Amino acid sequence: MSVLAILLLILGAAPLSAQPRRPAELPWIDADGVKVPAPPPEHPRLYLRARDIEYLRRRTEHPGLRGVWQNLQNLAARNEQIRCEVDSIRYLLSQDPAIGRRALQCAIELMEKSKFDLSIQDITRPIGRLMVTGAIAYDWCYPLLTPELKKRFLDQLLRLAKDLECGYPPVKRGFVTGHGSEWMIMRDMLSAGIALYDEFPEMYLLAANRFFGGHLPARNWWYQGHAFHQGSSYAETRFVSEMYPLWIFERLGAGNVYNPEQRYVPYSWIYIRRPDGQLLRGGDGQSRPPKLRSLLCASYYGDGYVLADYLRDPGIDSMSQIFELLWSDPDLKPLNIAGLPLARYMGFPYGWMVARTGWGEDSVIAEMKVNIYNFVNHQHLDAGAFQIYYKGPLAIDSGLYQGSDGGYGSPHHLNYHKRTISHNTLLIYDPEEKFIVSRDRELHNDGGQRLPNNWREAGLLEDLLKGDYKTGDVLGHAFGPSEQTPEFAYLKGDITAAYSAKVRLVRRSFVFLNFQQTRVPAALIVFDRVVASNPEFKKYWLLHTMEEPLIEGHRSVVTTTERGWSGRLINTTLLPAPDNAEIDKIGGPGKEFWVFGKNFPNSITRGKLEDYELGEWRIEVSPKAPSQEDLFLNVMQVTDRRTEAGHPVTLLQGDGVVGARIASAAAVFQASTEPAIGPVRFRVGGNGSVKILVADLAPGHWRVLHEGKPVVNGSEVSAQGGVLWFEGPPGAYELRR
Repeated sequence: MSVLAILLLILGAAPLSAQPRRPAELPWIDADGVKVPAPPPEHPRLYLRARDIEYLRRRTEHPGLRGVWQNLQNLAARNEQIRCEVDSIRYLLSQDPAIGRRALQCAIELMEKSKFDLSIQDITRPIGRLMVTGAIAYDWCYPLLTPELKKRFLDQLLRLAKDLECGYPPVKRGFVTGHGSEWMIMRDMLSAGIALYDEFPEMYLLAANRFFGGHLPARNWWYQGHAFHQGSSYAETRFVSEMYPLWIFERLGAGNVYNPEQRYVPYSWIYIRRPDGQLLRGGDGQSRPPKLRSLLCASYYGDGYVLADYLRDPGIDSMSQIFELLWSDPDLKPLNIAGLPLARYMGFPYGWMVARTGWGEDSVIAEMKVNIYNFVNHQHLDAGAFQIYYKGPLAIDSGLYQGSDGGYGSPHHLNYHKRTISHNTLLIYDPEEKFIVSRDRELHNDGGQRLPNNWREAGLLEDLLKGDYKTGDVLGHAFGPSEQTPEFAYLKGDITAAYSAKVRLVRRSFVFLNFQQTRVPAALIVFDRVVASNPEFKKYWLLHTMEEPLIEGHRSVVTTTERGWSGRLINTTLLPAPDNAEIDKIGGPGKEFWVFGKNFPNSITRGKLEDYELGEWRIEVSPKAPSQEDLFLNVMQVTDRRTEAGHPVTLLQGDGVVGARIASAAAVFQASTEPAIGPVRFRVGGNGSVKILVADLAPGHWRVLHEGKPVVNGSEVSAQGGVLWFEGPPGAYELRR
C-alpha cells in the first residue's frame, strides 16, 4: 500500500472533532476605531473555508450526522429556502455548475420576491434568516456569480438589512439586551458582510465594528459569572445568537474571540433542570429546554456534560439543522451528569446558587439569588428570590408571560409577572412610592424593588456600569464540607440597592441543608434583616405556591397534588415571633395576581397545560407591630405529601445571634450587620449530635468551645464564605477568634 493511501486511511478514520481547531491566522484591520479580523481573500469563507470541504463531505457520511444530512434533503423537497442552502452544499461537494446555478437562482428569486410586514412583532427574525440564505448561496457558489448577479444579491441583501430592527447602518439597537442582542448582527449581518466583503466591504466592517466594539465586551464581562440573565426561556434565542460569532470567526481563521468562560454558561441550565425535564422558571416565559445553544457550545468546547444535558431533550428546528450539520461534534461523548457536584455558585455579576440533593427522580432543587446586577428587559425584579422543587414545584416564580392579557408590556406583565411581588422575596410597602417606566408611564405600586433606569435597557457595557443597574452584593458563599456531595450550601447578599430610599438595609441569607435521607430530604433556611426608612412601611416575606396553602399557626403547608406531583413544603416561621407575626394567604378567584388592591388577571391561551405554572396563591408573613427594623427567620422543609409531619423546628438565640435547629442540623446568624470578630455565644437544645453552621464570621482562625471545653481547636474561616461548619452535642457553645 502506498504512503498516500495509508495517509488517506488515517485521515478518513480520524474523529471529526480533530479538525476544527487551528491557530488564529488572520490579520486584524481597523473598522472605525475597532480592530476586527480581515476576511481572507477566498471563497468559501462563510461558516467554512475551502480547506474544510473534504471535512464537510466526511460529515455528510458520518453515522452521527448522516441522518441530519438526509433530513435536510427531505426538508429541501418542500421548503424552498432550505433547498437553496442544500443545493449550495451539493455544489461545494460536487462542483457541479448546474447545481450551483440552481442554488443562486433560488436564493435571488426568494429575496427579490420577499415581502415582509414590518408591523409584525419579531418580523426581523425571518428577514435576517433570509439574509443568511442569500449569504450562503453567494459565498459557496461564488465562482458562478456574474457581475449582474452580484449586483442583484447586493441590492437585496442591503434591502433586507435596512428592514432589520437594528437598521442599516445598524445603529438602532443596543448591545446588552433587547433584540439587538439576537441574530441581526451576530449572525445575519455578519454572514452577509463576510460573503460580500470583496465587492462591498462596508456591511462586514459595520457589523464587525458593532460586534467587537459592543457585543463582545459585554459578553466577555458577564461570562465570568457562568450564567445568563435573560431567563430560562429567552436563553435559547439570546445565547444561541452568541454561538454564531464563536463559530463564524473560528472557521474564518480568527480563533476563539470570546472569553473561554463562555463554555460554563450552560451549566446554569444543567443545575436548574428538574427531574421532569423542565427548567426552573426564570425571567419572561416558561420552560424552554436547551437546544442548539447547548449543542453548539458543547461541540466547540468538547464538553460532555453540556452535551448530556442537551440529549435529555434533543432536536434542532428545521431552519437550524444546517448549523448542526456544519458545526456539531458527532464524536463527542456525553458524560454522566451525576459526576457533577451537587451545588454550584454562579458569581459576579449574578450572585446565584443552586443546590441539589441528587440528579435522580426524587431530587430536591433549591435556587437562591442575590442579583448583583439587573439587566432589565426579560430579567425580573427578583433580587433575593428563591425557588424549591421536590416532586413538584413547591416555591415558585409566579405569573404568565404571554396569555389572554397579552405578552411583553401587558398590564399583567408590567404590574405583576415582572415585578418583585410575583417572586419569593421581600416587599417593603411605601404607599406613596411611584414606579415610573419610560415615557412617564406609572405602574401599580407593588411594594417591591425599584425599576433600574426606569426599565430602559443599557446600550453599551459602559452604560450598564455607569447606570443604576447594580442591585446587590454577595457577602458570602460556600458549600461543603464535601464539594461533591455538600451537606450545606450557603449564600448571603446585601440587596439594599435593589430597593428605593424606602429602605436603609436589606440583607438575606440562605442555608440549604441536604439531610441525605428520604423522609425529609432537605430544608432551606432563609434569614432576613430589613431596616426601613420609616417604621410605618410594612414589610412582607413572600412564598408563592401552585395550590392553596394551609396555615396552621406559625406553620404553613404547601402541597402539590396536580399533574402527578406529590411534594410537600412545610414552612415554620420563627421570626417575627408568633405573637408578632401575621401570616396570610392571598389568592383564589379574583385575587390570583393581587397587587395591593387590584388584580391583574391572565390566563393560558395556547400550548400545553404542563408547560405553564402560573401559581395563583402566595403566603405573606409580616410583623404586626410597626418597627424600623425587623428580622425574618423561616425554615422550609420538604417531604412527600404522604408524610404526615416534618421535623420539629426550634429557635436558637444568643448574644446578638439568632438561628434555627431542624433535625440534626442547625444554622446560626449574626443579628447585626458586621461579621463577628469577638466571641459568639449560643445554645443548641434538643437531643443527639447536631451539625452546626455558624455564619457571618470574620475571616481567620476560630476555636469552638462546648460547655467551656474545646471541641474544635482551630478552623479557618475564609473571607469568601464567612462560615464555620462543625458537629457536636446540644448545649452551650462559644466561638473565639
